[in-house]
Amino acid sequence: MKDRADPIPEPKDSNEHRLDSREAAKSLVAAPTVAEQQGEKYRPIDWAITRRLLKYMLRYPGLQTAIAIYAVMLAFITLGVPYVLTETIRYTIDQPQLWRDLTGREPVDGIVLGASIIAGLAVAYYIVMAIRIIAVNKLAERVIFDLRHDIFAHLHRIDISYFDRTKLGRILSRGTSDVNAVRNAVAQIIPRVLIHGLEIVGCFAAMIWYDWVLALVISILAPMLYFINNHFRRRMGEAYRRVQESFSRITSNLAETVSGIRVTQAFAREPENERMFVSLLDKHRRVNMFAAREHGLYIPLFDLAAQITAVIVLVVGAYRIESGAMTISDMLGFLFFSGVFFISVVILAELYNTTLQAMAGGERIFRLLDNQPNVVDGPDAQPLPKSDRGARIEFENTRFAYNADSQVLRGISFEAKPGETVALVGHTGAGKTTVVNLISRFYDRTGGNVRIDDTPIEKITLESLRSILGLVPQDNFLFAGTVADNIRFGRPDATDDEVRGACADLDCLDILESLPNGLDTEVGERGTNLSLGQRQLVCFARAMIARPRILILDEATSAVDTFTEYRIQKALERLMAERTSIVVAHRLSTVKNADRIVVLDHGEIVEQGTHDELIERGGPYKDLYAQFIKLNTDED
Repeated sequence: MKDRADPIPEPKDSNEHRLDSREAAKSLVAAPTVAEQQGEKYRPIDWAITRRLLKYMLRYPGLQTAIAIYAVMLAFITLGVPYVLTETIRYTIDQPQLWRDLTGREPVDGIVLGASIIAGLAVAYYIVMAIRIIAVNKLAERVIFDLRHDIFAHLHRIDISYFDRTKLGRILSRGTSDVNAVRNAVAQIIPRVLIHGLEIVGCFAAMIWYDWVLALVISILAPMLYFINNHFRRRMGEAYRRVQESFSRITSNLAETVSGIRVTQAFAREPENERMFVSLLDKHRRVNMFAAREHGLYIPLFDLAAQITAVIVLVVGAYRIESGAMTISDMLGFLFFSGVFFISVVILAELYNTTLQAMAGGERIFRLLDNQPNVVDGPDAQPLPKSDRGARIEFENTRFAYNADSQVLRGISFEAKPGETVALVGHTGAGKTTVVNLISRFYDRTGGNVRIDDTPIEKITLESLRSILGLVPQDNFLFAGTVADNIRFGRPDATDDEVRGACADLDCLDILESLPNGLDTEVGERGTNLSLGQRQLVCFARAMIARPRILILDEATSAVDTFTEYRIQKALERLMAERTSIVVAHRLSTVKNADRIVVLDHGEIVEQGTHDELIERGGPYKDLYAQFIKLNTDED
């Protein structure tokens, strides 16, 4: 009646892709820390992590108490079987006269009684074990629910800089493979350690009861088992670390291959990619076999120790029986309990690898949860007053650096008045998107000031600030669902008529309704069922339906064809009339009509003014515009 430990699971880790970061942030954010780089290693048992996991479990004291009671019951039932078997042999085979004197019946009746008790214990074991499994899984699911909820909620609070410096695969693995590793700890390690720990203590006590000399002889094996376990623990930890790293490289290569399949086929790279993947598979096979050999040597040693124990019991026990110090039934009882003792030891040894995975998963989860955001509401932060007019934005000698070595903004100053459209232009890396990030407060400025309606941006609550923003990003990200669902993302309570109205105001309703199912068309993963231009139109409608006071267009028309851009330009002019708009664009045709154009170069404002003023001035903007005319003569 032993629930042997589960086989060693294949390590699970996610791909190594990074989140797409913005402009300069992609190259300037802080590199991952050493701890983040080594996050996939197996960890030794860490009591700090264990205590934190126990706190999640202790949220459900009723289940915890029930599981502990079931564990004690199972341990006693398991210990009861060899005891009943031993005493049955004692009273019916070894010393049958004892049974006759006690009951007045023949020994065969005692054998039937003993068999009946053992059968009853087996049934009780089945019932208690079934109830325990249900209770343990209920507790595990509740703990995992809480962990995943905490991870999901925390990911919404931490800074954008965390996503810039952390690989996407590592983030996703926190809520998948790492949580599953913790689930194994809750569902297997803790309850089974309790059960088999009690069995080991009970068995050793029984062995002392049957013959303390034999128990003392057997205890000499304990140091040997300790050193064997310590030796293989280090080797297995290293072996499974190498397996984990190899597995990560395979999943990363697979993810990269799927993402870049068009480029691969376009350049006929299939044979070379296959060669590289086969090399990774071969290395993974070799490190897996190394880990399997270590595991194969480790576990049988405990079985060998059990066999050695049986030999010692038989040899020493024979002398003890001959000397009259113990009976045959005592020796059999000692053998039965020593067998249960070593089975429990083997099970605990097999659980060690699962414990390593749980420690590593828990450490990574708690490192994520301990990552506190820097961009938070200050103690004196207040919501902005309600208003239907555009907000005033002011940058005053504003500086920003993603790290200490590289300044991205070098003391810029400009103002966007309520209802005014300000265009930011400049070469890639000039700092345009960084300005947008500071307005959205994805990052905090490192010097100077940023004000919204004359209020320092740090003194505005994040919820209030972002509720007045309508952002159309460059990557036109869409979520799984329909076109209407994605538009409604900007205002979840919007009606179908309001969704259609936003599209009509943008003069793109006919384009979106021409899709196979109109606004109910599924956009696919990241919007793959729509063209690039259609995706950007959906993003425009999503921003417009939010009724923002500040509208931010970050290269928002870069994927829209010239005809479509012309159609929405007129609508945008109407929609921007009462909103403060920040327009970032490489296509200068989208900024010609801006109230002010701010030209950035290497984090500094080199000039600003209207289109006509800047052309007449003959500075950097005129050069940019000349390049634009040369490359896009059909757009002017």
